[in-house]
Amino acid sequence: MNVLEMKSIHKSFGSLEVLKGIDLTVEKGEVVGIIGPSGGGKSTLLRCATTLETIDNGDITIAGETLVKTSNSGLVQYADKKMMKQIRGKFGLVFQSFNLFPHFSVRRNITEALIHVHGKDKGEADEICNALLKKLGMEDKADAYPCNLSGGQQQRVSIARALAANPEILFFDEPTSALDPELTSGVLKVIRELAEEHMTMVIVTHEMAFARDVADKLVFMDGGVIVEQGKDIISNPTKERTKEFLAGY
Repeated sequence: MNVLEMKSIHKSFGSLEVLKGIDLTVEKGEVVGIIGPSGGGKSTLLRCATTLETIDNGDITIAGETLVKTSNSGLVQYADKKMMKQIRGKFGLVFQSFNLFPHFSVRRNITEALIHVHGKDKGEADEICNALLKKLGMEDKADAYPCNLSGGQQQRVSIARALAANPEILFFDEPTSALDPELTSGVLKVIRELAEEHMTMVIVTHEMAFARDVADKLVFMDGGVIVEQGKDIISNPTKERTKEFLAGY
């Protein structure tokens, strides 16, 4: 079963065409790593998949539900408000800049959406929060505020928040780019453990060794297109552009 299907995705910002007909599928339990130079369209693709940006053309399906479809006449139609809410509950998104609420404790950052969006009562939300914090080695930080946490700890809280609603798929947008190397290793360890548990994930990353080791499929993007994809493109690229990019690593 495909948890994510993106077909012929086009996206422009003014006269700049950022995505030029992207096709991407992600199977249940699959980890897909997206690599490529800055400006190649990687983050925009994730933002389109997670409704932070609207597409200009194409179709997106998440966990069997149609998020957006384009008619033969070119009309782009998104799901209605009720279905959109349902679809958004099927994915989690981890940003590179954490995006935690600074005036909320760790616990409230994790439980707020569970209570007010997903309709959990406080007791159940707290149980979910406690289990996730224990899983991520953060059980002693439930009452701390983001300003009292390291960058790596903040990112782990961000991952816990994304996992709280038990999503079908997790999206990571360069989750370690704001961290120093020592903190990066802790966050990558968490993502590796999720991969071992067969969590379906799409990870935009510049960590080549990590991408090679953890991903079931690698996608190299440049210039708004997928240049090459496969399991071994880091160790054995076939396209010249991929070889040029990887020569810098």
